[in-house]
Amino acid sequence: MSEPHFAVAATFSPRFRAVIAEADRIARKFGARLSILHAGERSDEKVGKFHDAFAELGRDEVDIYWCEGDTPADALVDAASSEYFDLVIAGAVDHRKDVRNFTGDVVRELLQRAPCDLLLIPYPVEDAPDGQTSACCLMIEAHRPRWQLARTALESIAPASISILAADSPFAHAREAALGHEEDRSALDNLCEALEEIADDVDLRTVESNTGFTLCDIVQEAAPDFLLVEAEWKDRRRVLPPHLDWLNQVIPARLFLLGKPPKPDPAPVEL
Repeated sequence: MSEPHFAVAATFSPRFRAVIAEADRIARKFGARLSILHAGERSDEKVGKFHDAFAELGRDEVDIYWCEGDTPADALVDAASSEYFDLVIAGAVDHRKDVRNFTGDVVRELLQRAPCDLLLIPYPVEDAPDGQTSACCLMIEAHRPRWQLARTALESIAPASISILAADSPFAHAREAALGHEEDRSALDNLCEALEEIADDVDLRTVESNTGFTLCDIVQEAAPDFLLVEAEWKDRRRVLPPHLDWLNQVIPARLFLLGKPPKPDPAPVEL
């Protein structure tokens, strides 16, 4: 299996070193190569700052990708597309209002368009937390759980506990009934059994609600170390599961957004 290639989207904001430190820790957990994406022109001063930051983390070498585009978001998405990174890591919060962590324009564009897995970090910290990662939260749709990609990530994170939030709603019940599907919990039971091989403490909670923000409030109160969600793609854009589209606006915890777009069909061979 080839070495994963992660990239951290870095700008010289007050959180610059904290974002890079978080990216370094997650890259080491996954055994991944770590590079820098910077939406801006190259300069010797910038190169020096990036090298100093990596040296403080015990990394002697750093590959820097200088991205160009009409906007910073376009630059980062184009770089992610051309270099085929396995994961792009970025700070996520533009501003905080009331109790919610609202995303900025660049992060929303990455969330919808970046053709690789994402790790979005609302409040990065420079110093590593003490002890083992304590908790992860996996959010799924109750009737159609998607979790195989999340399982691979959880194996690398190795949390002490995993909470599963299964979103349900009257609309979902009606949809399944219209399709002639009987209620079946076997998929959720199989999910719990599989995750018990990763963490000793696994719990499942089904949340029935007409508004996705109920899930957001639950996650913010629980404050897990990582939140994991699998998404699909349609018309070259990432499509979040039902009841999770609020993640386009608010990110309550470090968010792994998993699922790459399907590869295009090969061009026909002319004979």
